[in-house]
Amino acid sequence: MNTRPDTRAGISITPLELCDIPRLIELAKRIWHACYPGIITIEQIDYMLAQGYTDEIIRTECGDGVVWLTINDGVKMIGFISIGPYGENCMKLHKLYLLPEYHGRGIGALALKQVEELASSKGIQRLVLNVNKQNISGIKAYERAGWSCSEAVVNDIGRGFVMDDFVMSKSVCTPLTNHDI
Repeated sequence: MNTRPDTRAGISITPLELCDIPRLIELAKRIWHACYPGIITIEQIDYMLAQGYTDEIIRTECGDGVVWLTINDGVKMIGFISIGPYGENCMKLHKLYLLPEYHGRGIGALALKQVEELASSKGIQRLVLNVNKQNISGIKAYERAGWSCSEAVVNDIGRGFVMDDFVMSKSVCTPLTNHDI
């Protein structure tokens, strides 16, 4: 009998409230500065945070069909997700970040399941994401969840920085409709 406590008790994934954008931005800084040194430089971390995490950018993305979700432990925001349209029958998981002290508890897997359910509910057949080639723990987590590497890319993001990533993808099961039966 498994007597291990459920380490996901109290965890919820909810739509981002616009009033929580400043908290999300601060959380992103904390997570990136804890997880990415050694993978990319501090200068690149700060540059990428400034390029992707402002009140204006997040609000614009919300208005453009990108779904932002917060991952919470009770009332404490511990992570976040953003996912949006990416071509026909496809969505891109732009962001899935979690405080390091919450890694290894199944919360990331729970978040990925939520992403798949959201995509499935919209009739999406395929999900894609980019992950830094040096982010070994992230790559392993995605592989455990059924994602596979489809290509390697290097994208110039300005100021001499690049994103050296693997593109990973996963097929999504869409629910049957009466038309399918």
